[in-house]
Amino acid sequence: MSTNLHLATVVLFFLTASQSGIAMARPMVPGARDPCAVSDFKVLCRSVVKGQKNVNAATEVSIRELMKRTIKAKQAAATGRKSGGGLKTCFSNYDNALENLQKALNNIKENDGFSLNINLSASLTQFDTCSDAMGGDKASNTVFAKSTSTLHEMADNCLALSTLVKQ
Repeated sequence: MSTNLHLATVVLFFLTASQSGIAMARPMVPGARDPCAVSDFKVLCRSVVKGQKNVNAATEVSIRELMKRTIKAKQAAATGRKSGGGLKTCFSNYDNALENLQKALNNIKENDGFSLNINLSASLTQFDTCSDAMGGDKASNTVFAKSTSTLHEMADNCLALSTLVKQ
């Protein structure tokens, strides 16, 4: 019982600190010029950011590229969604992800780092759900499955970059 109470206290602390504007994100190292240094998929991040040093701009560029690729993946999923399975799940999740990504772009303009993180986390969940659905679909197209994996990695990079955005 005390372990659960301790865990709940720690979670509550982090949520409260995040909402009150205390930076709980990974800090930018002074003098660092590569925002992608915080990402798990650095090569992919750098190929999208293309040398952008401004954190807000790098995050926005990454989100916009993710949106473009999500639209293409949604078009590809549209052809196979009638057969059901993973493609049907991905098709509907891509709509939700696009809505969250659009909200994230607005969050950057409003300097709302807290909501930015929430919307990017939600979009990452949508891509994860799609990946899970494709993993269970034995008839899935390997090219589409690779695309789904790339979208997940890009969403993860966007979320990592968003932790550097000033609140």
